[in-house]
Amino acid sequence: MDMVKPDYLCPMAAEALGLPGPLRYTSAYPLAGRVAELEKLGALLPRAEGEGRRVALIAGEPGVGKSRLVREFARAAADSGALVLYGACDAAARAPYGPFVEALDGLTRVTEPDELLAAIGPGGELSRLLPELPTSPGQPPQPIAADPDTERHRLHLAVAETLANLSHRRPILLVIEDAHWADRPTLALIRHLARAAWSARLLLLFTYRDESEPPELGELLADLRRSEEVVRIRLAGLTGEEVAELVAGAVGADLAPGRRPDPELAELAAAIHDLTGGNAFLVCELWRALAETGAVEVVGGTVRVAAPLAELGTPESVREVVSQRLSRLDPATTELLELAAVGGPEFELAPIREAAGLPESDLLVALREAIASGMLEEVAGRGLGFRFTHELVRRALYDRLSLLRRAELHLRFGEGLEATGSPSGRRLVDLARHFEAAADLGGATRAIEYHRRAAAGASAALAYADAAAHLGAAIEIGIDSPAERGSVLIDLGAAANRAGEVADALDAFSTAAEIARERRDPRLLAEAAIGYEETCWPPALADGKSVALLEEALTKLDVSDQELRIALLAGLARALGFLSEPERAEVVRDSAVALAREQGDERGLATILVRSYWSRGSTPLPAILAMLTEARDIASELGDVEICTEAISWRVPTFVALCDLASARAEIGRLDSMAEQTAQPVMNHIAQHYRSALALCDGNLAEAELTAERSREWGNLLRGRGASGTYGVQMFGIRREQGRLAELAPAVRVLAGVPGRVGPWRPGLAALLAELGMESEARRELQRVASEGIEGYRTSLWLATLTYLTDASSALDEAEIAGVVYPELERFSGTNVMIGHLVTCYGSADRYLGMLAATLGERAQAEVHFERAMTMNQEMGASTWLAHTAYQYGRFLLGERDRRERAAPYLDQAASLAAALGLTGLMARIQLLDAGVAPPELPAGLSPREVQILALVARGLSNREIGAQLSISEHTVANHVRAILRKTESANRTEATSFAHRHGLASA
Repeated sequence: MDMVKPDYLCPMAAEALGLPGPLRYTSAYPLAGRVAELEKLGALLPRAEGEGRRVALIAGEPGVGKSRLVREFARAAADSGALVLYGACDAAARAPYGPFVEALDGLTRVTEPDELLAAIGPGGELSRLLPELPTSPGQPPQPIAADPDTERHRLHLAVAETLANLSHRRPILLVIEDAHWADRPTLALIRHLARAAWSARLLLLFTYRDESEPPELGELLADLRRSEEVVRIRLAGLTGEEVAELVAGAVGADLAPGRRPDPELAELAAAIHDLTGGNAFLVCELWRALAETGAVEVVGGTVRVAAPLAELGTPESVREVVSQRLSRLDPATTELLELAAVGGPEFELAPIREAAGLPESDLLVALREAIASGMLEEVAGRGLGFRFTHELVRRALYDRLSLLRRAELHLRFGEGLEATGSPSGRRLVDLARHFEAAADLGGATRAIEYHRRAAAGASAALAYADAAAHLGAAIEIGIDSPAERGSVLIDLGAAANRAGEVADALDAFSTAAEIARERRDPRLLAEAAIGYEETCWPPALADGKSVALLEEALTKLDVSDQELRIALLAGLARALGFLSEPERAEVVRDSAVALAREQGDERGLATILVRSYWSRGSTPLPAILAMLTEARDIASELGDVEICTEAISWRVPTFVALCDLASARAEIGRLDSMAEQTAQPVMNHIAQHYRSALALCDGNLAEAELTAERSREWGNLLRGRGASGTYGVQMFGIRREQGRLAELAPAVRVLAGVPGRVGPWRPGLAALLAELGMESEARRELQRVASEGIEGYRTSLWLATLTYLTDASSALDEAEIAGVVYPELERFSGTNVMIGHLVTCYGSADRYLGMLAATLGERAQAEVHFERAMTMNQEMGASTWLAHTAYQYGRFLLGERDRRERAAPYLDQAASLAAALGLTGLMARIQLLDAGVAPPELPAGLSPREVQILALVARGLSNREIGAQLSISEHTVANHVRAILRKTESANRTEATSFAHRHGLASA
């Protein structure tokens, strides 16, 4: 009787030894089916020079055969000359960028040093992942320290550039397995490699389980669905014919394509398929069980079933499969496998030797039996290593352990790992995990220590979320010393802030401040206050608590600690500026500047000066510009690229506020250069939205839209500060000029209707509806704003709210809202309307003031404002807003009897500019005015709306009744009636009625 082939893994042929260790072995069973999938993957691998990067996603349930397919394809790719790199995400411990560290570490072993050095280039960013990476002679380059988004982006660029350089010589297959266990940094790097604009002959292939996608992976998959370069392959279970093919191969029978198996084998294959659903892992496990128990026999390549098929059965779960197999193993092997299951999916020989405590000969016997059973496989690498043949096997082993047994084994494995080498990188993560699981058995102190060290390593690798998780775990375990707990909380707050987890960061700093008060520790309190304020800044949180914390820390700090005092004052000045307290902010800022100069603290001085932008409310803009210039110059001398770039970034909106658009444009060019040099996503995001704002001013709508899109793309790389609000405001302005506002109506309705949402979207909706001619709806929105009051809009893009309300009230002739908005906007007379920090720019504020004054019937004041706006927009070169000013001025003059003849030149100018710039929305409004035909002469300079209201007065209607009939407020009606009485020189409504009858207006 022939022996059934065992399913433990056999080494591949010598020519495949260039493959990474986990891909060097293949099952003794043949690969059943998957022909179409292999052909599709083969076609995706870019072989010819000039072919670009491709991405393949292989999904399926656990055990369906994803790893087997990858192994077969990887071997074929390697045989064809491709460089194969491999990394797997760990189910037990997620090390930062774990699979990429594994893949790049393998790269160092298969690539010639000179080729690798040339591919890496001069930068030192990859040393964050591989500290022992070979470098050129001399001092190894250090990675640039910057904000977390920049550091992460530079690392992503370095990985992409290295792969691209290597791919010039041969195509690359980069395999990332088990992405459902990936940490956030790994997913972010996958997204960059899959979506960013870079060129390489590379196929990025990653596998994942699609039965329950984690949210982070789901976001990545949704993002990748929009890319044409991504191919998705979903593996289903084997068909009945494919199961028969696998079984035939297992017994050495030749089942050629199209040939039917013998009846007994066909019946057996059908039964196995029915019992397993075609899951490849379970098919193999069931076949193994049948062979080992003698339920089937193989004679001369023919299968004979030794037991009735009805009695075959299959375990109800993988755990039962594993338990049955363990029952046939030696107890020492079972114990070794349980220890290994605690260790993780993959482990080295040294720690398990220490942890097992077996004589060497017994240990080797147990390992051989575990491998022969098909539960473990060897992993080729720098030393002896092993891994479970499938995570389902390891998980089943682990789940069958009692909680006490798990804790005991974790402690043993942790101590074994601790005794076998200097802990760093992934080993720190494992040690923290093992000792945390054994905290109740005496592992708590070591768990805290290793979590802190793992957090430091994660931060060095830019995996700030992982660092925060480690520090949070250390606190959760329990740190007895208040001083140590406070220190860990400061580190936790910093890591959470850099990860974009604002709420967690604020909570950590607040808790640290409480400990500082209890311990009367002024330095800890200062660190907590500084961290709290720095967390509030990126997402623009106007949190009064930051001011209180900073002031408290200043009162308790020792007078000799001047460096920390300067940092506290710098933070306080910015926080006060955020809270719209410019006078106090100016006093604090000036104190901080004086102290920094006195102490000779150049970096501290530059930090304070660059933050002067936030305390500009009570300081003349030229003085702010001078401070930003000094900050830039000091930072340049110090070589501090980050402060220098920030200073340049704030000079741009300062120039715009000074109405110097030419200097702003030149400064954006410098900002572009600095942002490119430093690869700072935040500065690239800012530079592009600046460009969009100024392009809109210039009337270059195509450029405005393109740069707004680019800004949004860069903004997607930022953590903790979404770019969607910026993009929304910019597209509102662009679509309005394109005459495409209707496209945004559904989204604006949704935004305006969100309860508790702070922002200008309800006023924006009113302006949108008014422009689309939906007057009744627009009036309802305005009346809602009027009834609720506008105070609630002050905290977010206040100027946007005022301009949108102006647009709506002017279009609808709503004097009530105009009367509320005018005094709020009046203080901006003579300035440029800049929404946010140059999210967009709408030109001279006097254009809006002229519109409001005209709506209120203040003719002389309206003309003053319009004249000023025409001059300002002309001098700035803001062509779009010059066109709008000319239109609004002409519209106003057209309604004034004694000024009507002056309207035509302004309307002609507006039409000429609108046509030249392609301002479709404005052109439509000019056409609606029908400027080419003189309107009928109206007596006493009455406007058409005033004639309409006068007719209703003549019919005896009250203000309330007139308002109800015209869908306007009673207050607006009263304003119009006062204007009518003044223009007609009537003392009361009776005299106005007489005027209406004399001039034939009573029936208008």
